[in-house]
Amino acid sequence: MEACAKLNLTLEVLGKRADGYHDIRSVAVGIDLRDGIRISATDAPSASITCNVESLVGPDNLVLQAASLMANRFHLAPGIHVELAKRIPIGAGLGGGSADAAATLRLCNDLYDLGLGPGELAALGATIGSDVPLFYHLPCAIVRGRGEIVQAVDLRWSGWALLVDVQEFVPTIDVYRQWKSSDRDRLPDADLTAILSAETAEELNALLTNHLEPAIFRVASRVARVHADLHRQGHGPLRVSGAGSVLYKLFDNQQTADDAAERVAKEALGITTMVVAVPVTATTLKT
Repeated sequence: MEACAKLNLTLEVLGKRADGYHDIRSVAVGIDLRDGIRISATDAPSASITCNVESLVGPDNLVLQAASLMANRFHLAPGIHVELAKRIPIGAGLGGGSADAAATLRLCNDLYDLGLGPGELAALGATIGSDVPLFYHLPCAIVRGRGEIVQAVDLRWSGWALLVDVQEFVPTIDVYRQWKSSDRDRLPDADLTAILSAETAEELNALLTNHLEPAIFRVASRVARVHADLHRQGHGPLRVSGAGSVLYKLFDNQQTADDAAERVAKEALGITTMVVAVPVTATTLKT
């Protein structure tokens, strides 16, 4: 199965909750950048994982947590083994870990014929990570609460996104700790009606917003520097996705996005550029 990444077209932080989480409102879309996931039942005494990124092989991996959750909740054979081929950048704000967890829950559901629907899988996913439920509602959705309230919606525009990976791991928890209520005043609130009805990339780029950007720039100086440099060189407007290190801009066709990627790569050292389709038109968790 392949699990797609996401982009936050908007991310509004509405305030901190009594439970320590933050209330958010976001419009998110799936993009055609995917990790590969396979699972199998084994005779081992617990869930296990292999991955092409060695640092991800450990108990904190959301994929391993998802497999263990399904094994414990439904009394499955404990030896669920997950093979993860990681392509989505880590700590980049693209939701790769959450997408992988969502795919693992669905694969366990299929392998053991549990008969759970998307809503039930999303509820299980919410106990693992706030972003997990989103991946059962793409290609476009509005997210509320701490991320567990998700509504699938239609986005009129489709096209291409230039991703600029600054290659700096940005811990989400540090970004939210650094967020200040005054940060909301530095960026506009989202006009959801205008965003969903926008027909061109130029129109949509002007509507994008992310209230976490000031906190991200305080936590990750390299992201802040690359963002400022690219704006100064005329490559804006660029937004940050989620609480990560990937900057992005939308385009109506692949050629203009490819041209922009080439120019950015020449002018900014130590970054990776990618051009991906957005939003994905097929299912976001592909077998």
